[in-house]
Amino acid sequence: MPVKTGFTIDLDKEEALQLVRQRQGLPRQKAWLEAVDEAMEEAKRLVRPAIAYDVFPVTAAEASRLVVGDGHALESAVVASLFARAPEVVLMVFTIGSLLEERVAALGSGGDYPTAFALDIAGSVMLGKAGEVGYGMIEEMAAARGTRASIPFNPGTSHWPMSGQRLVAELVGAGEIGVEARESGVLHPFKSIAFAVALGDDVLTPAEGSSCDYCDRRDLCRA
Repeated sequence: MPVKTGFTIDLDKEEALQLVRQRQGLPRQKAWLEAVDEAMEEAKRLVRPAIAYDVFPVTAAEASRLVVGDGHALESAVVASLFARAPEVVLMVFTIGSLLEERVAALGSGGDYPTAFALDIAGSVMLGKAGEVGYGMIEEMAAARGTRASIPFNPGTSHWPMSGQRLVAELVGAGEIGVEARESGVLHPFKSIAFAVALGDDVLTPAEGSSCDYCDRRDLCRA
């Protein structure tokens, strides 16, 4: 299965600060905000972005699941409905590796909560940037096929159980980039994400909608 490693991603300080402000119930003293500057530089040294993916034909669409490849089911009624007429689906896992979260844990254990918090925020922003790189690759695939890329959907939302991450990780060979899915479906390293994107002429693109529109828990999302 294809993988992409060794690429760099930019970290935008304003994005990190915005995420700090969005986190409800967390301290906003000057020390916490100043820690972002230091955390950004450390994050650049700790992040190891990587992407694993593969393309699968859509073989059947049922009421509550989409069947791809050799009978593998994506157990989501929303995915089944929106991807039903797409000929192909791209499954992808992306990560920033384990070094940053290990450093965050060590800082927290040592009582340096502002730095740990800021570094975790920086990691979240960089994970999002890695996802943008991955989605950009899928858009390039779609363009090469003369078609369109849909909005992405993630296991672990209200309509797609977390267990779906184990299937995606297995199908794309996520172990090649150091990512494993635990029995619960949680990916490790924790700053890793799995998603599915349909390729087809009749798909809902990011210009037309968002995966958040289909999540019953969107009002609880802080980021």
